[in-house]
Amino acid sequence: MKKMSLLSVVLAFAAAPVLAQERTPVSSITNATWPQYSDNYKQSPLCSKDEITLWSCETGKRIYSLCASHAVTRTSGYMQYRASSRGKIVFSYPTEKRPPLGSFVYKSFGNGDASVEFTSNGYEYTILDPLRGSSSIGVSAPAPSGKQTEIGCGPKQTLQINYTMRLMYDSGVWAGY
Repeated sequence: MKKMSLLSVVLAFAAAPVLAQERTPVSSITNATWPQYSDNYKQSPLCSKDEITLWSCETGKRIYSLCASHAVTRTSGYMQYRASSRGKIVFSYPTEKRPPLGSFVYKSFGNGDASVEFTSNGYEYTILDPLRGSSSIGVSAPAPSGKQTEIGCGPKQTLQINYTMRLMYDSGVWAGY
């Protein structure tokens, strides 16, 4: 049997994969309820009365909204991004109402900013909702053009509401959790 030096043993353990620990947001997020936070959400004309408008942006004749059912988990409820022009919905993602896991990624940053990202037909979309400043939608076209467009919106801060964060966590789309 071959002897291993102490250094070899240490290096072997250091190279071994580390299992990720399951993290959970603070209880003010995991225990947030719709009645506690419902007054913080402004209804978008693109979301039905029985949906939550998680985020919305109006620019001239266009409206962009992130709509969701009141409860969203990994296996039930839904989240859908919608865009309209002159009152008509011209884009929905995903096209059918289904749980958002695998369709969206939510990120919460240490400075209080938050984003929701998704890809449709090669286009990458990022809804950025800074804690301070104005929200925006970034759209990156697929290669080879890779053209980037930014649509400016007013200040929102709705992606940082505890109930929004709970839905993102419960649905499995919160990156890092």
